[in-house]
Amino acid sequence: MGTLTQDVRYAVRTLIKSPLFCLVAVASLALGIGANSAIFSLIDQLLLKLLPVKDPQALVMLDSHGHFGNNAGANSFSYLMYTDISDRNQVFSGMFCRYGQPLSFSSEGRTERISGELVSGNYFPVLGVGAAIGRVFNVADDQIQGGHPIAVLSYEFWQSHFAGDPGVVGRKILVNGYPLTVVGASQRGFYGIYPSVSPQIRSPMTMKAQMTPGPWYSLNDRVSRFAQVFGWLKPGVTAAAGQGVAAAAVSLRA
Repeated sequence: MGTLTQDVRYAVRTLIKSPLFCLVAVASLALGIGANSAIFSLIDQLLLKLLPVKDPQALVMLDSHGHFGNNAGANSFSYLMYTDISDRNQVFSGMFCRYGQPLSFSSEGRTERISGELVSGNYFPVLGVGAAIGRVFNVADDQIQGGHPIAVLSYEFWQSHFAGDPGVVGRKILVNGYPLTVVGASQRGFYGIYPSVSPQIRSPMTMKAQMTPGPWYSLNDRVSRFAQVFGWLKPGVTAAAGQGVAAAAVSLRA
């Protein structure tokens, strides 16, 4: 104990004799602690915090392997594969698919590039995400390809571009040059399922041909893989069982 006391006294005397060294040491400690806190906060935001949706531990993304057909990247399924899985599955209590795509947004004479997302009609209901104003999509918005020219704004986009005006519901906006009617804005605090991406406008997946015109990634092409598929595991079902459903659906591609 005596040795520790002597060491502390010696350290204090040394720091008093060298105030500049003391200042540098304290500043270094402050910077190090601050940097570590910032890094931990970032990791906490991106990796540790659960999604603001119901029962997030049961939400899984289906894995896809192979390189047949057109492939938009890892873990991509065609829209027809998604409907196969959804129709045949016994392990998920709910499923949805999504496709992220930059979009051109035009309103009141201004045009800008924004983050967009095409989603199946059950995207919001399965996630348990509601609307701040108006409504979000539902399964009825999935019935006719090209028949639902509507959009749901993110809460932040509604605030920043429309000043939180509830009168935006029912207004026409141009997305990739195509007129969409705003039906609502999603609830505050919901940014999407990827921490690094926050879509500003969402449109039904059945509007893909209008939102992304061209021959790539057609909804009607079984080997055109572009959509990520997610499922909510039923209680007691393992992720491995869910992946077995995905593998079976991929085998149906022919």
